[in-house]
Amino acid sequence: MVEPTPPSSTRGAVSPFRRPSTSRTSSTSPSMASFPRSRAATFGPIPGAPLGTAVATAPPPARAHADPRGAAREALERRRRSGARWFFWVAALSLVNSVATLGGQHWRFIIGLGITQVADALSVRTGHGMGVVALVDAVFIGGFALIGYLALTGKRWAFALGAALYVVDGLIFVAARDWIGVAFHAFVLVMALRGLDAARRLR
Repeated sequence: MVEPTPPSSTRGAVSPFRRPSTSRTSSTSPSMASFPRSRAATFGPIPGAPLGTAVATAPPPARAHADPRGAAREALERRRRSGARWFFWVAALSLVNSVATLGGQHWRFIIGLGITQVADALSVRTGHGMGVVALVDAVFIGGFALIGYLALTGKRWAFALGAALYVVDGLIFVAARDWIGVAFHAFVLVMALRGLDAARRLR
């Protein structure tokens, strides 16, 4: 018989068949130990962004939409003023036509008044009646300028009166078979009526 080996008298002796124990620190990988541990979040002021870093800004507030009623009224105001200014054009070009005819020129503006052109032509042919011609020119040219001013202030009756007088004046071009003058008279008449319509809607 093989006698059992007596136990060692020294407690805690290492067995030759036991794996050597390793410390917890030695089991840690060197690569893992080389990385520093992240610091815990602490309270305190937030550091400012470094220079050159783009800072996000809030978009500007959207503009308020324009009032559609105000835009429509402004469009009517422009149309009314445009129609009223045509009476000024008629008066101004009629004056230029009278000065040119009395000065011996043979050109004229078609938009001008036919009544002043007839009076100026008769005065040039006969050589008389310069005072009467000047009075006729002053009445009609000044009258259309006054109508334009009143229409510009929004007087609807001024639009109607100016349009009616211009229709009668256009009959002179119809009698003379001046169709270009008739066409321009019709154009100015349409613009005046558009101004009248705008003035009526603004009330």
